[in-house]
Amino acid sequence: MQNLYTLFKENNFKLTNETLKATEFENIESKEVVYLLPNNELTLVVNPKVVEGNEELGEKAEKIYHSTALRNFPKRKHNGKTPINYGYSFKFQSEEELSSFLVRLLIMY
Repeated sequence: MQNLYTLFKENNFKLTNETLKATEFENIESKEVVYLLPNNELTLVVNPKVVEGNEELGEKAEKIYHSTALRNFPKRKHNGKTPINYGYSFKFQSEEELSSFLVRLLIMY
């Protein structure tokens, strides 16, 4: 996991919050937030405002991900009675692939 923290740091993101469900990183310049999910795959969740405004990103997104851990993202109604935070998830096969995505994402901010 330390390698991933270094990868985010090299791409101008700082660690801002860590829970069992997600690790939050904030871009130093744009202040945009992304979440790294702690599962076996490299999964990053991006703000829906960024994804929905970009056709290229929207096509590459895996799915819409709902979680209270995405505390800086907007909410919407899902399965429950109250709205829940959500974002778009992206899966990566390697740290290099994730790093390339972060570079492209910075350009979109």
